[in-house]
Amino acid sequence: MIRAVLLGFALVTGQAWAQAWPAKPVRFIVPFPPGGSTDVAARTVAERLTRAFGQQVVVDNRGGGGGAIGTVEAARAAPDGYTLLFVADPVITLHLVVKNVQFDMQRDFSAVTQVTTQPIAVAVHASLPVASVQELIAYAKANPGKLSFAHSGTGSGQHMSGELLKKMAGIDIVHVPYKGGLGSTPLIPHHRSGRIRIVAFTSKERFAPMPEIPTLHESGLAGFDTTQWLGILAPKGTPAEIISRVQVETAKALAQPEVKERLAQAALLAVGGTPREFEALIRADLERWTAIAKELKLEPQ
Repeated sequence: MIRAVLLGFALVTGQAWAQAWPAKPVRFIVPFPPGGSTDVAARTVAERLTRAFGQQVVVDNRGGGGGAIGTVEAARAAPDGYTLLFVADPVITLHLVVKNVQFDMQRDFSAVTQVTTQPIAVAVHASLPVASVQELIAYAKANPGKLSFAHSGTGSGQHMSGELLKKMAGIDIVHVPYKGGLGSTPLIPHHRSGRIRIVAFTSKERFAPMPEIPTLHESGLAGFDTTQWLGILAPKGTPAEIISRVQVETAKALAQPEVKERLAQAALLAVGGTPREFEALIRADLERWTAIAKELKLEPQ
């Protein structure tokens, strides 16, 4: 009898705690500079969660170190639900190519929800005389070591996808990491203005917002299939009731047509899955990219 009473008391207390949260503003740490796809999605979701929670959800950009600086800060935050990490997939693979990364995604964080998915764009400057993947490969083979590819940071999905492209196509291109986001989101407006030319996307299926652009898989690199994702993580130890509430409210926000449209304009497809689904995605990506890094002989620098 005593055990039953205690269990019932704990359950009510947990529910009351979740209902009382948040009692003050919630912070989304975005470990990348403003303007990229992570920032766009974080601000879109934060706006909706502010309405749902009745408390301000503040986006705090903490860029640097390929996402490491903001991620370490989030990992060290109190697990009380008032600091969450709005993260992009490059952070989980950073340790594969960078020494002494001061966090571990599975040890230091609990999955909350995947927010979006997005393929990586393969784009060239408008001055480059290529209009397709086949022409790009031919040009690179004719000019070994003279081309470079920009990406959002060492160890990112963009970096790893670029290395995979080099291997599968048999070309020599120098990788150049940048501090900010270089995903599809900031590239598409320049494609539409004619400053650059997107010749392919990396997902196996065509990208719905731009169905006229072929995939690498279709362009002769059979089986090429990589995507990027954005999601929310909480410091390990954050109460399950709070994680559940953030996930549920985020899913509601992502189901709204105007939110989907706003994200689509940034070349992002809304997801909104469960914590378990997001955890499985992170685990699968870690296993996949670890194997690819080994195959490509990439070592932490």
